[in-house]
Amino acid sequence: MRLIVLLFVSLKLVFAISLEEAVELAIKNNTSMRLSILDLQKAEENIRKAKAGILPQVSFSYSYTRLGGDLAFGFTPKNRHSYLLQLDQAVFNRAVFEGLRLAKDQRELQELIYEDVKREVEFQTKQFFYSLLYKKEVIKLLEENLRYWEENYRQTEGKFQAGIVPKVELVRAKAQLENAKAQLEKAIADYKKSLEDFKAFLRYEGELEIQGELQGKELRQEDLKVSLENNSTLRVAKKNLEVFQRVVEVQRSQYYPTLDLFATYQGNTARIGGRDTMVEGYTVGARLNYKIFDGFAREASIAQARIDLLRQMENLKDTEEKLKAELNKTLLDIKALDAQIKATELALESAKESLRLSKERYGFGVGTQLEVLDAVSNYNNTLQNYYFLLYLYNTALARLERLIR
Repeated sequence: MRLIVLLFVSLKLVFAISLEEAVELAIKNNTSMRLSILDLQKAEENIRKAKAGILPQVSFSYSYTRLGGDLAFGFTPKNRHSYLLQLDQAVFNRAVFEGLRLAKDQRELQELIYEDVKREVEFQTKQFFYSLLYKKEVIKLLEENLRYWEENYRQTEGKFQAGIVPKVELVRAKAQLENAKAQLEKAIADYKKSLEDFKAFLRYEGELEIQGELQGKELRQEDLKVSLENNSTLRVAKKNLEVFQRVVEVQRSQYYPTLDLFATYQGNTARIGGRDTMVEGYTVGARLNYKIFDGFAREASIAQARIDLLRQMENLKDTEEKLKAELNKTLLDIKALDAQIKATELALESAKESLRLSKERYGFGVGTQLEVLDAVSNYNNTLQNYYFLLYLYNTALARLERLIR
């Protein structure tokens, strides 16, 4: 039983993850997503804080004072107790109402930011995933390439021992074999390092393996007719402008008077008829406050808010132009990559046919092993370029999706 337990512990469970599962895991665990959720919760609390200004305010205070004999004379009691229960209710306060609207706008802004962060995390996840798929394909190609060079070395070694080829041919074959091994080791290390970065991005601590393959997509002209209408980054910038406009209104609200109602119930110790007695009673009233002059502080606050609003207007214009440029460039990339992929597919068919013919020639004794190796190298290089183009194409499609959502 103990042996079974030790064997189970020693086994490393590998989680084969698809693209959809990776996106779901990133949305759940990624640091940017978690921080955005916390910011959204903070915005909710800011609304509660702003609502406090229009809700009744209740306070209570109590004090006790003991007077020495030299101070307590005449009608002054030695032991003095006093308390105050007070209720305040804002009737009109423009700053409070504007502050509440500002808090709600900020909450809506934070919701849009959350969606924007989500879209960015999805895009980054796809970038990571497509890159890893490409690097896996490179490893497969280099493993196949290594098998050919191993066979070449074995045949060259046999010819050398038979005295058919000189030692320099054997050394060259050995060097080519070692170079193929080195290329494979480098590709494996590159894949593993990228996988570690991906696991850190997902905040996943177990063993992970990428599942899927790079595939192309038939490009239609309708796919290129897109707009930035639903772009989450642009929506955030527009909402941010509305928030800055609300900040200006909050600063302007300082010019309005405030009206509050209050009611108190209080009591304090007094000496009446030679005895200490608690005197209690209530008061009710209204309080009107209007700041006539504050040394131009309000004007300065409004001017600063307007300047920030103008800055945000410029940022919005800049964001729109940058997104338009990125969208146009992405569409051009997709169109160009689609053409390159189609051309490479034809080149791949040609390289595959050349490899088949070279193998047949070698099988009939007409061709040489070197001819086969050259054909293998040409085919693998073309196939690697094809996978690289697919990686770029899928990444460009993911970027397009990011821009139009």
